[in-house]
Amino acid sequence: MSPVKRILSKTRELKEKVKDFNEERKKPKEPITTKASKFSIFSWAFYDLGNTIFSVVIVSVYFSLWVVSDDIGGTDSDYGYANVASMALVFLTAPIIGALSDQARRRMPFLFLTTLLCVAFTALLGYEKDGWSKGTILTVSLVIFVIANYFYQAGLIFYDSTLATISTPGNRGRIGGIGIGVGYFGSLIGILSALFLLTFLGFPYQTVFQATAMLFLIFAIPCFIFVKETPQDNFWPSLMVLMAILLGLNSWLIEGLIQYILIISAFVCLISSFNTKTTPLFREGSIVDAVSGTFSQLKATLSMLNQFPGLSRFLVGRLFYTDAANTSITFASIYVTKEFGMTDTQIGIYTMIGVFSSIVSAFLWGYLVDIIGPKITLNMVLWVWFATFSLLISTVWLGLPTWMIWIAPFLAGIAVGGMWCADRPYMLVLTPPRYVGQFYGLYSMVGRFATIIGPLSWAIIVDELGFGRPAAIAFLFFVMAIGYVILQDVDDSPREWPPELQADYEPEPPRGAIGRSR
Repeated sequence: MSPVKRILSKTRELKEKVKDFNEERKKPKEPITTKASKFSIFSWAFYDLGNTIFSVVIVSVYFSLWVVSDDIGGTDSDYGYANVASMALVFLTAPIIGALSDQARRRMPFLFLTTLLCVAFTALLGYEKDGWSKGTILTVSLVIFVIANYFYQAGLIFYDSTLATISTPGNRGRIGGIGIGVGYFGSLIGILSALFLLTFLGFPYQTVFQATAMLFLIFAIPCFIFVKETPQDNFWPSLMVLMAILLGLNSWLIEGLIQYILIISAFVCLISSFNTKTTPLFREGSIVDAVSGTFSQLKATLSMLNQFPGLSRFLVGRLFYTDAANTSITFASIYVTKEFGMTDTQIGIYTMIGVFSSIVSAFLWGYLVDIIGPKITLNMVLWVWFATFSLLISTVWLGLPTWMIWIAPFLAGIAVGGMWCADRPYMLVLTPPRYVGQFYGLYSMVGRFATIIGPLSWAIIVDELGFGRPAAIAFLFFVMAIGYVILQDVDDSPREWPPELQADYEPEPPRGAIGRSR
């Protein structure tokens, strides 16, 4: 076929896709309030707002800056290995956590517990005592970070499972989208709060960590109270546990008679939480059997991969490009601080540029996925990543004007928004409807594994080998290029699945699959 005919053919295909998209858009949709009220839905979404504050402020920006600050004297590898440790724990225990979620009648108690532990340890980041050396302060806080990040990631498994409590298959995608949209505001609230505390009030990083813990807890409470998984749910035990933890923490900080009063009060609250009637936590059956079943299902899922063309190749490619993307986000604040000398204020503005561009571009990417398909869209996203990495490298190695570095967060935000929009529908095209849940579990495992090898490779390149941060970015470019090449032989044309591979409804991909490994 000549180039002219090929262009005309592609133009006709694009027009047909636009027509089909508009017809689908006009079809009536199930209301979002079929299963839960708007108040419950937004109470659930507010948890997303709170945990996004933790993700942006602690994981992506300010804790890493505290680690490598002159006051502490840590290195990239210190922060990188702490990330590796926490995500390795998540990777190894995720099947057990998933089995607990499946076996439980209610996920909310687990979400409540993991959130409180995350909040408590987050508030302790940067903790120090008189006489402690810099090395001791750093080591203690890195251990605390590993624990806080572990419980944050573990909590997300339970939180994502609660989506089924407030949604139906017909509105799950839109309600999940509300959570993601509200979560974007969490990014802005977190960065603006940190800027206000650091720049305008002159507080240290430890205050930012404590404020993050407080905001996470405040925005999580409506979800604990107003999202009920069964009619018999009672939020009183959760509030008593919350009071017990808060009183216990205060007793640790206060000395004298009041300390003993607080300890006794915390014990009374904890006992009262067990004496309140509510829905039994577990179904009949053994947790051991549930865990064993999880591993058996994983083995069965892996054995089916080769039966569906393109699926295994896509998952391998995803391992490479999510590794590069997530690692660049994790170390972005360290990179621009150490390579370009940015201040805390500039870092905040730099991050908000990325957040805003991600919000705006996500809508455009979503339309592109529906019109031109997920494969071409994801290819475009990866090219934006290549441009971002090239800019980050060339401003250091080629001595380009430093103002150009401000283009990088704009491009990265566009790429992040596009990756969220494209790779989940891509996976959905390749997966038979009957096994969507099983293969998306594998899809999430790939994302978690990528968050282990990425920080590990950065730490080795920057500190162990001494090649420097631009070399680490160049390595990420190479890793993403491998993922790009692998994906080119994966076809995203719609599959005609036989009846035995069909589901009773069109399944929605789970929300936050990349974001939750981010």
